[in-house]
Amino acid sequence: MDPKRLDHKLDCKACGTVQLDIPDDATDSTPIHCSNCGRYLGDWGELQDDFHRQAGDAQAFDLNHGNIIKK
Repeated sequence: MDPKRLDHKLDCKACGTVQLDIPDDATDSTPIHCSNCGRYLGDWGELQDDFHRQAGDAQAFDLNHGNIIKK
């Protein structure tokens, strides 16, 4: 895995994109699906935890072709 690419729970294993369908009123237990293909990705709380774990202290990100890249 590319150490600059944030993925794990964030990328859809079915279609390979990072396109989350997140409702405005999402809570930690809200199920989140891929907005591209509809596959279940996880609960909002666990996806946020995974993002923060991967991002660490990084201050800047770039979204490029469905990938969140740590600069």
